[in-house]
Amino acid sequence: MPDLRVLVRGSGAVVDMAEGKTRIAGRSPQCDIPLNDQSASRRHCSLEARGDGIVVTDLGSANGTFINERQVDQALARPGDMVRIGSSVLEVRADTVRPGQGTVGFDSADRTYESVIQKRFEPSKFDWLATAAGGEVALLERAQRHLTTLHRVSELLAGARDIKGLSDATLRAILEVTAADRAALVLRRRDPDTGGAEVAAARSRTASDASFTVSRTLVSDVIEKGVSTFAHDAISDDRFNDGHSVIQQNVRSVMCVPLRTADDILGALYADSSSGAGRFNEADLELLSAIGNQAGVALHRVRLLSELERLLLDTIRAIAATIDAKDGYTHRHSERVAMLARRLGAAMQLGEDELETIHLSGLLHDVGKIAVPDAILNKQGRLTPEEFEEMKTHPGHGARILENIQNAAVKAVLPGVKHHHEKWDGSGYPDGLSAEAIPMLARLIGIADFFDALTSARAYRAAMTHDEVVTLIQANAGSHFEPSLADLVVRLYNAGTLLPEGWEE
Repeated sequence: MPDLRVLVRGSGAVVDMAEGKTRIAGRSPQCDIPLNDQSASRRHCSLEARGDGIVVTDLGSANGTFINERQVDQALARPGDMVRIGSSVLEVRADTVRPGQGTVGFDSADRTYESVIQKRFEPSKFDWLATAAGGEVALLERAQRHLTTLHRVSELLAGARDIKGLSDATLRAILEVTAADRAALVLRRRDPDTGGAEVAAARSRTASDASFTVSRTLVSDVIEKGVSTFAHDAISDDRFNDGHSVIQQNVRSVMCVPLRTADDILGALYADSSSGAGRFNEADLELLSAIGNQAGVALHRVRLLSELERLLLDTIRAIAATIDAKDGYTHRHSERVAMLARRLGAAMQLGEDELETIHLSGLLHDVGKIAVPDAILNKQGRLTPEEFEEMKTHPGHGARILENIQNAAVKAVLPGVKHHHEKWDGSGYPDGLSAEAIPMLARLIGIADFFDALTSARAYRAAMTHDEVVTLIQANAGSHFEPSLADLVVRLYNAGTLLPEGWEE
């Protein structure tokens, strides 16, 4: 049976462990192994030599007890294992070191504790399922915690449609499943000329930490090397001495992992705590790394969606420009209708998604004119009754054209495209809808279309002034237009907020 000893790294203490004798380690001076460490509990854990190892039992400590960076309630530590209590580390040894009066001097070469741990986790592997201190029960409990957390995070990220939604979901999850006080999502700049990284979003548990900075040195290192890193006590580690964010904000425990896909590193997830050293462990790092993998894939998806939506919007603008070019009298008409209708929607305090739909509907409201003969569109005089009937088909043509595009954003604009020529009294077209039966989107596009059409010159008439058209809208409230919407136009116009700055008379 080997002679077991515990070396308190950094303090020069060696404690002899007699078979069957239990020693208490903690912050209290009355403990058998007293630790000058504010992150340790007063009575943190017990150690008892049994056979060829030491049974370590946590005594309900605040920050947990760890063997080789795996948190344990009770487990066997063998020679060579490291027991961490807060930021203090006890090394189990079975060698020829002989204590005197319970403790002896310790070689200064061993005083340096490697407080920063770096590890590379492969996205496709579940290394954290391979081993767990405490046996099969601890392994199963740990696996359940990890998988439950990752499933919840996956559901949250699946619903993210933009960077803000993704950031909120990711940071909220980090603060829920770790002991972090603050967390941030850092994105690598996509412009190769500028390089570097920037904080895209940050979140904290308290309002006092609402504004904080991350350790740029640590984040840059994680992004460049693709390694997950955490520090037990960053403020006391020499490698963070030049980190102003760490020192000024009294940061103690820090974790940082890559925000990655299988092929690229898009940024990093950062979490820290000023509540004390030893707040994180390797299991936390592994879990955060797995969240980083999920968030990286979600970020890649969000960026692809953003690019597709931008492509769609560019295509819609091109279609609108084509229609306006086909109708020689409506240069940029669709853009002006979209802008004006959106302003009305904003004044009604509609949500951003609704405003986007209004804008797209305005851009596309005349797309059906592509099916109307050029001779009718560009006729120099007034249309005959037969020609006007042909012109009235354009809303239906537009709706049928857009119905072929299997995109939720495009489908949402169909009511505005099809019904923007309906009238409040039911005398409009194509379906003769009246009052509330007319979709609100169509009412907004219709009144914006009316305003821009009459303030634009035609071969058979001059353009009306803004004052004249607003007066006409007011006069047709309740017949052509919804009364409350007509009143809104008049109110905004009189306040000088209806039209954007620079809108030509």
